[in-house]
Amino acid sequence: MSSSSVGGNAVERRIRRRSVHRSRSTAVSVALVVLVLVAAWIGTESVLRAVGAAPLLADPQTVVDTALRPDAAFVTIAEVIAVVLVVLGVVLVVLALKRGRQHRSPVPHDRGAVVIDTRIIAATAANAAGSAAGVPEGNTSASSRGNRTDVRVVPVSGVPVDEAAVRAAVTERLSQLDERFGRRVKVTLAERGTLS
Repeated sequence: MSSSSVGGNAVERRIRRRSVHRSRSTAVSVALVVLVLVAAWIGTESVLRAVGAAPLLADPQTVVDTALRPDAAFVTIAEVIAVVLVVLGVVLVVLALKRGRQHRSPVPHDRGAVVIDTRIIAATAANAAGSAAGVPEGNTSASSRGNRTDVRVVPVSGVPVDEAAVRAAVTERLSQLDERFGRRVKVTLAERGTLS
């Protein structure tokens, strides 16, 4: 195996992963901007105090002294700032821990990285179900998440629909995309049909 093919595979894996997972750069950027602003404020106030100039917003030493001997106004301001920081902290923790997957699925392919949107998988499943059931296109709907695909068929009144045949048709069509997509197919037939 040549080193170029190994490198190509690593690049393709990285491309697939970046296409499937959501970026967390916005949350990181917000946190860094807040941190830089606080550090810049502290630095600016320290320099102003060292040269004997008036503080820009508030002298850090005065803020510390006021915090040690709080009055009613300071307590209110501190509570508001604390609530804002707690909310910001919770948002950043949730963004850090939340699954970053988008509704896409990677498909192995010998010519490069291929990623399919799950809406395409669902549309393919609905199309196969409609063809197998013999119903108009609007009478089928599907949703796809991971390896699971749920298909709903509304039959035409008076025309029976074979659920097993629909499931087999959907499984076969999805397996042509990738064998993982056809593994777990659930077909639901509506109890009431529509008029043709």
